[in-house]
Amino acid sequence: MLASWKRKDGRRSQISGWGGHENTASDAAETKRPTKDRKRKEMKKIKTKTVKKHFLKFIWCGRSETITEEIEVESERRPVTAEQIELFIASRSFHSAVKDLIEWRREEYTSTNNNSPEELQNQGEKVKLLYTLLWEELSEIFHRSIAKLSNRGADISKDISELKEAVKALEEQVTEDQKLVLDTEGPQTEPSGWRTKWEQVVAESVKERMCLLPPTLSDHDSSSVAEELEHMGKTMKSDLIVVVERMRNLYSKNFAVCNVYAKYYFRHFSTHLNTITDFGLDEKDSSHLLVWVHTIYPNEIMGHPDLIHNVSWQSLGPLLPPEKISELESQYVSNVVELVKARMNKSLEYEVKSWTGDKPPAVLNSISHSELPIDVIQALNAELEGAERLSLPLANQLLPPLIGQLASFLMSYKTRFEDFLAGNKSHQHYLPTVIANLNSCGDYRDYVQSLEDRHLEAEAKVSVCDIMVEIDEIESVAFDALLEVLILKLQPKFKKLSQKNGLCGHGTMTEIIKISEAHILQLKTLKRNYYQETLGLIHGHLVKEYLKRLMKKKVSAKSAEQQESIAKQITESASLIKECCVAHGSEARWLNDAIPKIAEIVKLQDLDAIKIVVASLAYQYPDISKHHVSAILYLKGNLRHSDVKDIQNILKAIGGTQATDAPKLFSHIPVS
Repeated sequence: MLASWKRKDGRRSQISGWGGHENTASDAAETKRPTKDRKRKEMKKIKTKTVKKHFLKFIWCGRSETITEEIEVESERRPVTAEQIELFIASRSFHSAVKDLIEWRREEYTSTNNNSPEELQNQGEKVKLLYTLLWEELSEIFHRSIAKLSNRGADISKDISELKEAVKALEEQVTEDQKLVLDTEGPQTEPSGWRTKWEQVVAESVKERMCLLPPTLSDHDSSSVAEELEHMGKTMKSDLIVVVERMRNLYSKNFAVCNVYAKYYFRHFSTHLNTITDFGLDEKDSSHLLVWVHTIYPNEIMGHPDLIHNVSWQSLGPLLPPEKISELESQYVSNVVELVKARMNKSLEYEVKSWTGDKPPAVLNSISHSELPIDVIQALNAELEGAERLSLPLANQLLPPLIGQLASFLMSYKTRFEDFLAGNKSHQHYLPTVIANLNSCGDYRDYVQSLEDRHLEAEAKVSVCDIMVEIDEIESVAFDALLEVLILKLQPKFKKLSQKNGLCGHGTMTEIIKISEAHILQLKTLKRNYYQETLGLIHGHLVKEYLKRLMKKKVSAKSAEQQESIAKQITESASLIKECCVAHGSEARWLNDAIPKIAEIVKLQDLDAIKIVVASLAYQYPDISKHHVSAILYLKGNLRHSDVKDIQNILKAIGGTQATDAPKLFSHIPVS
């Protein structure tokens, strides 16, 4: 007769009686077959009267006691048998089954065992078959334990109970194996190797979990690499949390179950990452890989509160070897620099096209505005911040080439701006465009100065210096352009002052001031610092240009009355210039005394008094030369040559006493 029960996986296991000492002809024939076939045959035959008795009691008598309890009671009264071990396995009492197997196997090798060699061999084969049967049941439970316990929406109490029983059986056998290894005088029985087999089952179950096809992500831009990493990372994280929360307490500490599972999840993940890095990765995939290596893995997996203290992460090492990480980072830096370069060039082309368009630059908060510096700075910042989120060393590695790229961009920008200035002076929006570009320089300057707060290497510092030079030159070009517009308008008016008696043309000077004021009003959309700088340049130009006309030696007054009249006209012109510039906010007040002092020199008749004013003029404007003094004194036609020489010597007397950092004025005024 045969008895059978249904396994958890749906298969039926049949066990025949272990038989007596008689061998039939068919049994004899079986012994001639290969050992594996004979064992498989015996596994299917296992069935005994005891098994039948207990199943009949359970089915027919309606007994509430479990089969396990019946067997355990009987086992106390008689020796271990194959029948009761088989029944333990059938009833999922794995711990009891392995304890009986251990006892039975020890009996097999005891010195008091009086069985014949044939009986010992038969018993040994039965032990092996039962061990095989038991391990099949256990390995199946271990293999599906993660999948079962991961189902958080279901009742898993039965699965936990079953796993707990399986773990107890495993640990019982592992303890026995350790005793066999240490007990050199005991029975020479080889250990079962269940500890190693258990790790192999864990490795297989992990591989199966990690190799499941990932669900399609909602982000259509995601690559297959990104989807795989997302799936494996989430699987690793969630499964290890299950191990910590639901499996850790079922195993003894010496099994280090959390570390064992982490080891195989890590190995599979790391192996997959190493494999895909051997192939050519595009920009997005290499960046995504670095995100996992530098951010997601250390922060969201290693740093998870449930995992950080339960897994020995340091013993596992990095996901990728340093040389591969370095290679990925180099590729990342190269890709980012090229991407930023392309973005900046595209923005520049769009900006250059707008310079000659029908619309003037936008005005925001009363300031002429350009989108170009915003686009450029955002492109740089976005990539730097992205690199910082990965790792600070990577951001520091990226910074120098990005700064160098900004320097190259500004060189191209300056060239295109100069081309615009040269060919579009008559464009209707020429002046607002120049103003907007000058304002942009402030944005670049502020950004680069913020970069200087970082720890820059020598190469990056050189690039920063280059950028500042470029910005200075762009600003200078823009200032010159703004001033040139006014100069072209004033030039015909100033020429009138060079004509004979032109210095007395109050009307001409009034026109000059009127034109200057109209031009200054168009500069109100400059940023404050640039407005002040430009207004100072205009103030300086008016003073210098007027002084230049004074020293043309076109007018010379011999009488005191004539000199006083000229001095009055000069004073009035000086007042017009001062009032205009100060009224509009000029802070270049150092220019205000030059023309009035010359008027005073022209008016004075006492030689010593003239020397005092010349000395004051030279002290305040140390770049004045004897030629300038001679040109000023030419206005006084009644001075002797010796008097002029005597006055010029004042410059030697005060030489070295002037401020060396005083701004230049007279050195910009040529004299004949």
